Amino acid sequence: MNETLPRFEFRIFGQGFDTVEQRIRKEAPCESVSESREIYLLNNEDCDRNVKIREGKLEIKCLIERFNGLERWKPEGEWAFPIDLATLPDKLFPVAALERISPFPASLTEKELLNHVTQGSVPLYRAQLFKRRFRFTFRDCPVERDRVLVNGAAIESIAIESQHAEQVLAVRSALGLEQFENVAYPLAISRIMGIRPLPEEENYE
Repeated sequence: MNETLPRFEFRIFGQGFDTVEQRIRKEAPCESVSESREIYLLNNEDCDRNVKIREGKLEIKCLIERFNGLERWKPEGEWAFPIDLATLPDKLFPVAALERISPFPASLTEKELLNHVTQGSVPLYRAQLFKRRFRFTFRDCPVERDRVLVNGAAIESIAIESQHAEQVLAVRSALGLEQFENVAYPLAISRIMGIRPLPEEENYE
């Protein structure tokens, strides 16, 4: 498995990002459009683990740093189903809120993993996502405009990412996004599902 280097990311969610997309397209043509269906696995304790199933593989990223409004995520790896649990580092299940719920088979299929998520004693959640991604290279930096369905709810996203923080910050400024909150997928999905409150809400009471 090839090592993927950590990247700084800045991502926003909302509606009506046409103006931002126009700014991008003035300087950069759309290089590709892709669609995917993904399943995210979440807990209600933290959003520092990005755990999802895509194209028959379990993928895990961990948040390792926050810097000047950016988040730096490190890919921990991806594993094709059925997964031989002996090949996974022991730390991946607890940090991803995928506790080893007994009895766990030595080789785990996607269906078995999802059954454990729904039947476990620790609150775990799954979200079905459909993504349509429009990819650009804006001032030498990868940028995405995404249209997403989260359990059928429509939301839009703009993302900037690079191994270099200063590059992400420069593009964020060029696109006029400094006032937006940086929100990664696990937090955005948790808010949409009502697992976590919006930043201006202390609770739901």
